[in-house]
Formats: sequence, structure tokens, C-alpha cells
Amino acid sequence: MTYEQVPPPPPQGTPYPGRPPKRLRPHDPLAVALGNASLLGLGYFLIRRWFFGILGLAGTAVLLVLMYQRKDAAYQFGLIAWGLLQVLHGLFLATRAPERTASIPKRIVAAVITLAVVASGVVLKRDAADVADRVTAARRAGDCAKVVQAQGEVWFGDRLVSGKDMDRGDGDVETCGRLDTARGHLSAAAGLTDVSSLRQGYDILGPIASDPRQQATAGVVMDRFVKDLQAMEPCAQITMTAWLRTRKLSSTLLDRANAVVPRIEPNALLACADGYASRENWVTARATYQRLIATYPKAKQTARARAGLVKATLAIELDNVRSLLLDGAYCSSPAKYSGAKPYHRGFNPAVFLGDGSQYADQLPAAWSIDDPYRATIIVCTDTPGMGAAVQTCPYVPETNPYGGEVTYVTFRKVTVPTKVYELRTGRLVASATVQMSGEACPYRLSSSSTDVESVTPSDAQVQAAFRPFVVRP
Repeated sequence: MTYEQVPPPPPQGTPYPGRPPKRLRPHDPLAVALGNASLLGLGYFLIRRWFFGILGLAGTAVLLVLMYQRKDAAYQFGLIAWGLLQVLHGLFLATRAPERTASIPKRIVAAVITLAVVASGVVLKRDAADVADRVTAARRAGDCAKVVQAQGEVWFGDRLVSGKDMDRGDGDVETCGRLDTARGHLSAAAGLTDVSSLRQGYDILGPIASDPRQQATAGVVMDRFVKDLQAMEPCAQITMTAWLRTRKLSSTLLDRANAVVPRIEPNALLACADGYASRENWVTARATYQRLIATYPKAKQTARARAGLVKATLAIELDNVRSLLLDGAYCSSPAKYSGAKPYHRGFNPAVFLGDGSQYADQLPAAWSIDDPYRATIIVCTDTPGMGAAVQTCPYVPETNPYGGEVTYVTFRKVTVPTKVYELRTGRLVASATVQMSGEACPYRLSSSSTDVESVTPSDAQVQAAFRPFVVRP
């Protein structure tokens, strides 16, 4: 049997044959945790874990972009969770080594950077909250100028940390722009009495008035219009109130203008009608008085409106009669003037018309007048004719009185077909043919005379013929 000598064991401390295992470096877990809490992957970089550091930084960047774009609070919580995950993962990596070492410089750097990041986030959040609060306060006060001013201070950082609040502010600014447009239309409507502008202003303001957030801002615009409406000139005011009364109520602040209509419109209608009456625009005045009476029959202004309506109606009737008299059309189209006295016993002043009115010059001035305002009757006369014979007289030529042929001329009474209308009603009250006697057989006749001529009535005879009409028995 052969024996081999067993080699002695290797001396203690001799390397194990083959590649030695990787030795983990000692790290400072606190510095790593503080570094990763910055959301910048700083803890990874402190322990030279470049991949995880870049991954942590990229993840933070992606979440920030999503926060800005989506404006969802879930991404803010996701960012916090991402930072917590990096802190825990960094602690895990830092505590794997059997030995640990504290590094004050690393802790200071990590703490400063993390505090700077956290402080920046807090400052941004507070700044965004301050802007949002000022926008909200201005909106609730109805001050669009301050809303625009406050929202104008918003920058990228505010939108990053409070995207939804900033978007609401943008919406408030946009709404203020539409309110400014509506205010312009309503101001134009009040200044120019433009119903079209009023309708456009209400169309713009309607959806805004339905928004609970915009009650104050929209209310300021509506209150301004209501104030302007109450200060308008009466006739312009009733143009606006007429449209408002036709508008369907919406149970929103737009109804504030409708609420003042019953209070201001009666006075405006009365003042407007009185203004037209003072300018003798009787047709428009009467229509405005009628509108007041029909719309507000129980208003205290209605009594004055009824009196004004009567006055305007009489003025219109009188103008119509005067126009017919001026055109010579009254006798064919009789019209009434309700302000005239009724045809009564006794004296009735008259206006004489027609071809037979030539005899009116022989009547007393009080009998025949020109102004229907003082008249009681209208006497329409037709072309004078001839009645019964009065006398026949011989005439010889003036150039040959002794040798000329004798001509016999018959003189007849004057007849005047006459109709009498009561001015108060335009009703025919008398119709007769007046006959007047007069002087016959004058010393001379004109060369155009015929064998039948009319007598020449005296003033007394004319008065006697027309007296039954003017002085009613």
C-alpha cells in the first residue's frame, strides 16, 4: 500500500481560489433618504446608482407634466407616493451593506436641496392659493377689474401646482369679458333707445346669470342697467319697458329690471304722453294715454291719462274738421268735433261752406265764423238757383234808348239748397232750399244779362232766410 503525504492547509488569510465576491460600500442611509425625498433622485446619485437616479428624476418629470396637463389632484398624490417610494427604495439600497457610515456633508447637501424643493412647492402652493383667493374675493364682490388683475399674476408655477383653480380663474376672466360685452349692449340700449341692443345684452347675460358662481358679477351689470333705465327720458324709457314686459321671466337676476317696470312705467307713460300733447302731436299722445289706461287701469296716473285722452281726442277731431274745411271736403264727408256745443234752441254760430256761402258776407259776424272751434253747426250750401218770379221789367239798349228793341227781363227769387250739420256729432240736422226775395228791376243791366235774372237780396233778407238755422226757434 502506497501513501501520499497530505499537503498542509493553506495559511490563514490566503485568498480563496477564484473571483472574490463584490464588496458593498458603506453608505449613509439618512443622506440617501433625504436626497430621494427631494424627488430629484439625489439619494441614488449619492450612492452612485445612476440608473435609479435618472429613473427617479424622469418619473418626477413625467408626473409634473401630467399634473400640468391633466390638472388632476391624483397626480399630486402620485408625486408624493413616487417620492416616498424613492425614499424607501433608497433606504433599502443604503442598508444592504454590512457597514454604514455617516456623512455629514452629504446629509447637509441632501437636506438643503430637499428643503429647497419642498419650500418651493409650499411657496408655489401658497402663491397659487393667494391668487385663487383674490380672484374668488373679487368675483364675489362683483369686481371684474380686480378679477382680471389678480388672474393676470398667474404664471407657470401656479398652474403646475393648482391647475384647476387657475383654470377657474381663467373662466372667470372670460366671463368678465362677456359681461363687459353685455354691459356695452345694455348701455347702448339705454343711451340710444335701441331694443336690438337690449335683446343682445340679455342674450349674453342670460347664461351667466344662471351660474351660481357669477351672481355678484352679473348682478353688478344688471344693477347698472336698472339704474340707467330709471334715469332715461320718459319716451325712451317706455320703449325699453315695453320690451321688458313681453320678456318671459327667468327666475334669475335678469328679472330685476322687470321688477321696477310697474313702478316706473306709469309715470313714464304719462310724462311721455304729456310731452307729445305739449308739442301738439295729438295722435301719438292719444295712443300713449290709451296705453297707460289699458296697461295700468288702477294706477293713480290713470285719472290724468283719461283727461289727457279726452283732450287729445278732441284735438284730433278738431284738426280733422279743420282739414276737411280747408280742403272743401266737409260737406261730402261730414265729421264730428265732440268739443262743440250741441245744436240747441237759440243762437248757434255757423261755418258757411259751398257756392251759396257768398251770402254769408251779408250775415252778422257772430253768425258766420271761420273757426270750427267756436262753431255749433256747419252750413253747406249748393249753387244758388232761381225760384218764383217776382217782377218783369222792360229794358232798351243803352246806346239807342229811343229806337232800340225793348227786352223784357223777369226777376226771380234766389234759391239756395242748404244742409245743416251738427258739428258735435257730424249729424245732418236740417235740409231745405232757402228762398230769398230782393230788389228787382235795377236801372241798368249788364250786357251779359239774359231775360231771366235773380233778384238782389238785401242783408236783412239774407238774414231772414238763414235765421231759422242759426237762431233755432
